[in-house]
Amino acid sequence: MVLDALRHDHELLLLSDNECRSQNSGQDKDAHPKRGRLRKWLSGWKFTLSLASAGCIIVLSFNFGFLFWAVARDRLKKDRGVLYEGDCDRVRHLNTGLHLLINLLSTALLGASNYGMGTFLFVDMPGALIASSPPGVSFPTSVADIFALLTGSTFSYNSTIFSTTAAYSYTVFSGHDSLGTKSQGELVLGQMNEEYTPSFERLYEAARNGSLDRLETSECINAYATTYQTRHGDLLLVTDDVNTTNHYDMVGFQSVYSPYNSWRADPPHGDPYAWLCPPDPDGSCSTYLSNIRSQAEKNNWIVYGYYGNYSVDSCFGKRLPEHCKLQYSLPLVIVVIIANFVKAAILCYMAVRMAEVPLLTTGDAIASYLSQPDRRTLGRCLVPGGRVRGICYTGKVPSRHYKAMVYEEKPKRWYSVVSYRKRKVILILWLIAIGACVFLLGLGSVSDGVEVWDAQFGSINAQAMIKGDNWPTTLIGNTITANIPQLIFSSLYFIFNGILTSMTLAAEWSRYALLRRGVRVSWNPRFAQRSSYFLSLPYWYAIPLMVVSAILHWLISQSLFVVGIEAFDLEGLRSPNADLITCGYTPVAIVSAIAVGVFMFIWLVGLGFKRFASGMYLAGSCSFAIAAACHPKYDPNMEEEDQDLDSPEGIEFMPLQWGSVPVQGLVGHCTFSKGEVNMPQSQRVYQ
Repeated sequence: MVLDALRHDHELLLLSDNECRSQNSGQDKDAHPKRGRLRKWLSGWKFTLSLASAGCIIVLSFNFGFLFWAVARDRLKKDRGVLYEGDCDRVRHLNTGLHLLINLLSTALLGASNYGMGTFLFVDMPGALIASSPPGVSFPTSVADIFALLTGSTFSYNSTIFSTTAAYSYTVFSGHDSLGTKSQGELVLGQMNEEYTPSFERLYEAARNGSLDRLETSECINAYATTYQTRHGDLLLVTDDVNTTNHYDMVGFQSVYSPYNSWRADPPHGDPYAWLCPPDPDGSCSTYLSNIRSQAEKNNWIVYGYYGNYSVDSCFGKRLPEHCKLQYSLPLVIVVIIANFVKAAILCYMAVRMAEVPLLTTGDAIASYLSQPDRRTLGRCLVPGGRVRGICYTGKVPSRHYKAMVYEEKPKRWYSVVSYRKRKVILILWLIAIGACVFLLGLGSVSDGVEVWDAQFGSINAQAMIKGDNWPTTLIGNTITANIPQLIFSSLYFIFNGILTSMTLAAEWSRYALLRRGVRVSWNPRFAQRSSYFLSLPYWYAIPLMVVSAILHWLISQSLFVVGIEAFDLEGLRSPNADLITCGYTPVAIVSAIAVGVFMFIWLVGLGFKRFASGMYLAGSCSFAIAAACHPKYDPNMEEEDQDLDSPEGIEFMPLQWGSVPVQGLVGHCTFSKGEVNMPQSQRVYQ
């Protein structure tokens, strides 16, 4: 009963021909009833909500199709499936492309959710006349559960598909380049641990059958100075610094890099290519790479081995097949589909079952209260929305809101329409997001060298991997971590969109004091009325916001991501015990995301300092204040009982302007009117 009463104060009733006795409206409707209904639907909020629902259904269908296709083509192993296995560069490109697609879909889902939130909020908003969110503005308050359902599908979306790198262990030897021409009996092995003898024998067989790649010194350094070796195995350094041409020494051994072990080890033992480094480096190996490359260009590259130093002329690397994988997580795909289904179901339910027309725009509210004036708001024509926002309607409004008020002609700034709470929330979330990015930049040994800053987006680098004994080692744990920034951004997007919508709605509101125009409605605009914006924002704001949102979504996905490593031992066999799941990050992507985020924040703050077009009081997010401006026949100098307070019939369809109307007394009155109005006088009292 109470809920029905609350909704009654907000609903905008569908107007029949009897309610608007225009000479032409009834004729048009009778002549083409089907065309009229179609035109009404196409121009209404249900059409936009239906498009949002259709967008969710399309994304849901895509997700279902992907799931059926992926499960049918490959057997699952530990709840993971393989989409592609082979060339690591192709895996990286496919991974980048698919994440671009995922982020486009995420942006579409966010846009659909944002419209659905705006529709839902004003239909089921507590507080009767005094609303805590403006028409069409989504801001999570009393509908936190719906907010969570509508945003939940974006949380794990980015990690449903991830790449796995196949990494090889290898051994480094030194000797003459004639290894493949010698018989096994001629070979002389220097001091060498017996466990590495099979590695040398495999290198010898590869030399005999021609499966070694000859690499110049610079090519050799570039090929092996990598966090994970994906293309080559055992390595022969060609040198004359051996006893005879038949003599071969072991230089070093490189296992599959583990960030959990490396952060406890002294340099260079924890580095992913420690054999390249000087014996007692002051930092990580990456800091010495530029000097090593310079030595190679001057033909004086020296490698420091276990049993001596070797001047390297060239290299022979054992060529190995690439086994990088593009994978998906079945549990995460199912979670995304369930969340996507719930989101689509909510939006479809709203589009099909909602009989009442919600107040999606300020124009909807103006039209509603002009057609049915609410006498409880008489005499408060200059009460700003911020003064009564948050008061629960109990049948009486505090007496201070009945007093006449003085008009201030100086236009306020845009930010004044945004509550202090919303400003504080977006600032805190923005600081958390920026702080997390700065923390990631300082988490690795970024200061050790510039190599990490040259890394491609989403690429794996030893200095940009999260390390520590307490870090989760499961896919789900790392997925949650990698998607926390996406969740923060989704929340920021809703709040950012809500604040921007509040300011643009208030800007349009303030122009009613200067220009006579029809109100902007979300359902069946008639005569002078105008249709609402498709995305709840003017297009010159909405489209750039969607584009920047998609870019920022993708940058965040490349900033922090899941790293999966499948380890292979010296024999080229899988070594599951050395497998790795952690999170990596790309400093360049982080800095880019920070730059885009700071730009968006500065842009919003800059807009906030714009001044409104007039000094018209700001109703903002308060339907009480909007209703108070919709009494065109009221005169505060006369008793209410002596006045006909019903609005002129059909006034809501006419061009309207807000201003001071003629009264019989000293106390003025401001309202929306179809007739002539004057700009209120500064410091004059109005009620």
